[in-house]
Amino acid sequence: MSARKANRQRVGTEHYSVLASVISAIGAEDFAAISAGALCSFLGFELMAVFAHQRAAKAAVLFDNFVGAEARRGIANYAQFTHRVNPILQACALGVRRARDFALSRGEALSIDSHVELSPDEELGFRTVGWPRRQEEIGLYLSSGTALIELSFYRARGRRPAPDDKLLALQELAAPLTAAFERHRQLVSPRDAVGLTPREREVYHLLLLGCSSLAIALRLNISRHTVKDHRKRIFRKLRVASLGELFALQRSEKM
Repeated sequence: MSARKANRQRVGTEHYSVLASVISAIGAEDFAAISAGALCSFLGFELMAVFAHQRAAKAAVLFDNFVGAEARRGIANYAQFTHRVNPILQACALGVRRARDFALSRGEALSIDSHVELSPDEELGFRTVGWPRRQEEIGLYLSSGTALIELSFYRARGRRPAPDDKLLALQELAAPLTAAFERHRQLVSPRDAVGLTPREREVYHLLLLGCSSLAIALRLNISRHTVKDHRKRIFRKLRVASLGELFALQRSEKM
């Protein structure tokens, strides 16, 4: 067997392993984390982030593994501000995308404030303030309900970019992954939760999407303390004691 054929078979085996991991996680509260982790490992990248974008709204951070105060600042800046100038989102480009293919052309202006730093060393030609520097970025963009799901993967830029066979396999996963995210959304979409206020319903929905208290606070422009107060009231009204019980309740209602 040739080395090239053996490599294709290896990638194909990894491809199905990723899909199996994602499918088995549908309905779980850490669905976004499991899905992103399987894809990140498949690509051989190090950092990952999952966002849900809706029209005229802040991006919801479903998961990320960025560590450190500066990196956390980068995630917050992107979710609140700079996702609006992401050229891939502006192009509505679904599927697998290399960031370097959407770089600013020479002399192109970028209308954003102090949350962006222009830099020729970055693949896009700019960097969200707080974001790790000189990263190779691969994005997978999926549509789920009224949201666009962005799964982005990063590693320090080297001489060799991600191989084409991995990106082709990732592109082949786009359709089944879209179906998996949509099925997960259907499973965790809140039914009429009797007794919840409109704001509590918003928090409830974001909790079921897997958002952290910080992500919910950023999305709804409220404090983390207020989010925790809403969560306590939601738990009390729905008679659950934890997020695990909340997800179990939701799953039981779908059966």
